[in-house]
Formats: sequence, C-alpha cells, structure tokens
Amino acid sequence: MWTFVGRKRRKVWLWLAVERASRRIVAWVLGRRDVATARRLWDALPRRYGRHCWYFTDLFPAYAEALPRGPHRPCPKPERQTRIVEALNCSLHQRCAVLVRKTCSFSKSLAMHAARIKIVIDKHNVTLN
Repeated sequence: MWTFVGRKRRKVWLWLAVERASRRIVAWVLGRRDVATARRLWDALPRRYGRHCWYFTDLFPAYAEALPRGPHRPCPKPERQTRIVEALNCSLHQRCAVLVRKTCSFSKSLAMHAARIKIVIDKHNVTLN
C-alpha cells in the first residue's frame, strides 16, 4: 500500500508480511517500491518464518529477487491468494489516518509516520489474541 510523508510527491510504500492462519502481521517495513525494500521485509521476518513456509505474493518482480525461489508462490489477483493482505490494507486505511490518501492528517517525518503505523499494527495484533 502506498502512502506519503510530508507531501504527496514523496510516496512511501508500506510492505506487510501476514501469517494467513491468524491474520497476524508478522513483519512490516516502509520504503520504496523496489528490491531493496523487499529484502528489508525478508530480513524483518522472524526466523521461524524463514523455513518451511510458503510465501504468496502478487506478480511484482521485486519479490522474485528477494524471496527464496522454492517456497515463493507468485499469484495473479484472480487466484485470490493475497486477499488477506488486501483486507488488512483496507482495515489499516480505516484505523490509521496517515494511510488515507486524501487527508489532512499526515506525517512530516518518516520516523513519525512509522511510529503512528506501528501503534495501529500493534493494536491489530493484540486484538487477535
């Protein structure tokens, strides 16, 4: 999901890794829409998700370079394997004003942007218990 910091021309992408069974957000990063940010997301995953897991993604090419080939499952949208992430994006839009594209509530710094998103994600994960 994209958002912006400071002004609308400064796009920042929110990347999420979600455990499908529990809908828990297990890792997230903010950055550009590129391979380096995809690798940062991979590095942010807890170690237990690095082995014996499948990774369903859309067809964005950065995933193919950042994720291990064997367990990576790129899927076109009609297969609906990424629908949990899309639903969470919608929930985050509703719960976090800085993620709404047409808003008066925006962050002037990336650090503050990350802090506000972290509060919402932590609250989301706690409510799943």
